[in-house]
Amino acid sequence: LDVSQTCTMAGTHRLFIWRAARNRDLGCGWGKSLQPFVSHFLSALGIDTSQENIAQAKDTYKHNDNVSFQCGSIQNLELSAESVDLIISSLVLHQVEWNEQARLFEAVKQVLKADGEMIMADEIILFNPDASPEKFNEVYRYLLEHTTPKEVYENHIKPYLQEGHIYTWQDMKENTSPEYWFHSIEDLKTTLQKVRLKLVEVQEITPFFGLLKIKHQ
Repeated sequence: LDVSQTCTMAGTHRLFIWRAARNRDLGCGWGKSLQPFVSHFLSALGIDTSQENIAQAKDTYKHNDNVSFQCGSIQNLELSAESVDLIISSLVLHQVEWNEQARLFEAVKQVLKADGEMIMADEIILFNPDASPEKFNEVYRYLLEHTTPKEVYENHIKPYLQEGHIYTWQDMKENTSPEYWFHSIEDLKTTLQKVRLKLVEVQEITPFFGLLKIKHQ
């Protein structure tokens, strides 16, 4: 499930049909998430670090004059201040190092118009893991098995998981290097607050994946 599907489910792209709006896709890959937006925006720009992805995206949208792509870092957006109506991002945030996320959102804040929005579809713990340890244990075990490379999981994680033990948020932090921590919605809110953005809406798809809407404070 990606942002194009979840945004369609939420009706997000319909909110912008009446605008001569500008849309930016961070970590666009080959541009799939832009598809439902293209006909409704004055301009759409996809940004990705992969030259291969950008080349494929340009070929895919070669007949759409209002769509362009650029290769570059999403933490350093070379865009005019307050020039963008909508920023979308699909399964990108969790791949950005945690200590780099404030810089990413600072860049988002600079380019979003005062009434602009960012819509993200991403993996994040959408509940309070300290308050719901049993639920976190279930989600944690699932994510370890399904998001870790199979060889790593089978040989270096699975043999050490204790049957019947409830793994808590604190267990994860004590026994895992910070770069491999999962993060919660409260972590995200704290990061957003630092750059004067706010989370205004969450559509939960699973307890660890959802559609998030972000705006200026």
